[in-house]
Amino acid sequence: MGKLNGKVALVTGGGGGIGSAIARLFAAEGTSVVVADLPAREPDTPSAAEKVVAQIREAGGDAVATHEVIGEWASGQKLIDRAVEAFGRIDAVVTAAGNLAVSSLVDITEDEWDSINDVHMKGQVSVLQAAARQMIAQGEGGSILTFSSRAAFFAPAPAYAAAKAGVLGLTSAAAIELGAHGINVNAIFPSAQTGLFPGDASSRPIAGGTPFVPDIDPAGIAPIVVFLASPDGAPITGRWVYAAGNDIAFYDLPLTLANRPTLLRGSERWSIESLDEVIPSLLGLSVR
Repeated sequence: MGKLNGKVALVTGGGGGIGSAIARLFAAEGTSVVVADLPAREPDTPSAAEKVVAQIREAGGDAVATHEVIGEWASGQKLIDRAVEAFGRIDAVVTAAGNLAVSSLVDITEDEWDSINDVHMKGQVSVLQAAARQMIAQGEGGSILTFSSRAAFFAPAPAYAAAKAGVLGLTSAAAIELGAHGINVNAIFPSAQTGLFPGDASSRPIAGGTPFVPDIDPAGIAPIVVFLASPDGAPITGRWVYAAGNDIAFYDLPLTLANRPTLLRGSERWSIESLDEVIPSLLGLSVR
């Protein structure tokens, strides 16, 4: 008996990398899994999602594959319909599907911008909306795990950074709205070696206060995702969670002041001259 025995989960991007590791761990914990990913490129060959489904079934689990196009609004409802059709309900949703464009601000094209935001924003919003409606109708709560990135704050790739920052806003808003229905919503910041990010771990920049992690096997992301979707993780919502290798970190809530005093409250309205006197020292900048 696993922690999620009898539950049903949808994992987008479930055919490879992080998504496939999550799908397999869900199944090992007793969850029936809908594995969503792209169709096979070659005719008469199994897709990545179908291969993961075969692995799950060989291990004694239950899963089905689906190939809806993430980034088309109608796909969100189709994915949830697939879960309900196959297993009668939906209890957990993981939006791990992604794509990448590394063009700079001065070079990015409209097509690149739309492609990234369609997958990372529209693709997540449409799935979350359909999942939330189904979970509310079921009346038994549920769990939603979005996928963001530290790249929202540290990557020189504006489309990807903007989309991943948008996911954080979506997560926070959804957590507030859906909490009354017993649905917890959290964002994952993963770091792993995948098809989207194939580079060696030693080349990864340290960002967001997290240390260097030599082990970035995608399987390291799966335990915290499945935990947050389990009954034990139900009270945790609206959080941003970093996972890489054996490391897990809960980031402080956004829009909180740092430990050092960064709040200025004047006795009267600030002038440009008075700000010039205090802000450089406040932020640790050299005085001109």
